[in-house]
Amino acid sequence: MPDNIISKVVEINNCKKEDLVKAFFKAQFWEAINPAKKMEAKFISPNVLYTKISDEFINIQVEMEGELVLQDKGDQPGGKGRLIELNVRNNKDIRELEGNIRIKALTSSKCKIGIFIKNFKLDSDFFNLIGRRVAELTLRSKITDMLRILERWLRTNSLNELQ
Repeated sequence: MPDNIISKVVEINNCKKEDLVKAFFKAQFWEAINPAKKMEAKFISPNVLYTKISDEFINIQVEMEGELVLQDKGDQPGGKGRLIELNVRNNKDIRELEGNIRIKALTSSKCKIGIFIKNFKLDSDFFNLIGRRVAELTLRSKITDMLRILERWLRTNSLNELQ
């Protein structure tokens, strides 16, 4: 028998066992204890509860802690620009993230930057729940946003200001 992933034991005052057992088979009980923003519940047979739940996943606060390792490989032959390899480590939510950043000068005041992710594997239950495709789409969106912010920031600031 596999180990339990989650074990939780609580003591509830003012609750009779028989009443609690009966309550489990009433839709109103489930609606009353529902933690989501909205829930519709009904029993479609004596022991089958059908629910329709609305909740906020977009506003879920996600906290991550880890290290992004950047390894400068220098200018690459063939005019491919500067290569920086990146990977994530010591992150409880991301098992693997490997990629490259390429930066190529176009003029003395203009360059091209590319971020390329080669490998992306999740480790947290939450991210595995939302699925690999959604996680990849989220990562892609964050990288796009990051580059847009960099571009916007450079309109009024200089990289020389950074310390």
